[in-house]
Amino acid sequence: MIKDFFAHYSDYHQLVASTQLVLAMFGMGLVTRLRSFIEVIVEPKPIIAGLLYQLIGIPLITAGMMALLDLPPEIVVGFFMVAAMPGGSMSNIYTHLGKGNVALSVALTGVMTLLALFTSPLILRLFASEHIPPEIAMPSGVIIREIFLFLLLPLSFGMLLGSWMKKNIAHWSSVWIIRASLVALATLVIGSLGSGSIDFESYGRRIPILVFGYCLLVQIIILRGSRHLLKFSATDSSTLGIESSMKNINLSLLIAASLFGLDSKFGGGVLFVLLLYGGVSLFVAAVPAIANARQSKKTVS
Repeated sequence: MIKDFFAHYSDYHQLVASTQLVLAMFGMGLVTRLRSFIEVIVEPKPIIAGLLYQLIGIPLITAGMMALLDLPPEIVVGFFMVAAMPGGSMSNIYTHLGKGNVALSVALTGVMTLLALFTSPLILRLFASEHIPPEIAMPSGVIIREIFLFLLLPLSFGMLLGSWMKKNIAHWSSVWIIRASLVALATLVIGSLGSGSIDFESYGRRIPILVFGYCLLVQIIILRGSRHLLKFSATDSSTLGIESSMKNINLSLLIAASLFGLDSKFGGGVLFVLLLYGGVSLFVAAVPAIANARQSKKTVS
């Protein structure tokens, strides 16, 4: 049965990816309130900075890094897909566990998710189109459709339903739905690796090292820049660092499968970068989360 799953994984990939994404966004929506967006308006500088980081800063950092390195086109496209994605629900969870500014994290994730409907296709078209083989079309309509169906609709429905539910019921419903999304995420990763669609040997150790360095570089620039140049609080700086480095990789996997497929070498290379980044970001983003949680504990003591 397991062998059959791996053998036919490409037939199930989009179903698993879309299910995971819908569950994650719906679960986040249950505990997201409109006031989370309103609260940050009182002090708008951090969210404005966060938007500029993700819309301009990260794409430019990525473009600079790709210009300096001689990488296969599918790897370059994978990096730009990471740069084009909004933050994911995991950034909100990490911010909460790290005693960060949850309202800022949720608001930034929500606003970037809305903007991604337009900005993600634009970033990919500006930076990645020249690296995509001419026989592969990159229609913006596909990206817009995926973002609308699997991000905006479940998030909006979750927020609507959550506003009618008691707070404790909404909280526990969200916890279990997000746990179910993590099971789907594990299935997604195991299926992608077990199916053999990703050829680790053809890329060697260089790409994993580059992915780790890229994720760490983005986080350091944003975290340090926020703290020392923009003079934000340690809590807000930590939140922006986490939010900018933890992208919605599940959305990028879904879009990559729609655009490039999983059976081609090009699609496998893009998928390789996305899966690596998703795993690496879990560890890299834990550093500011743990540091801020410890600092908060000392401050309380």
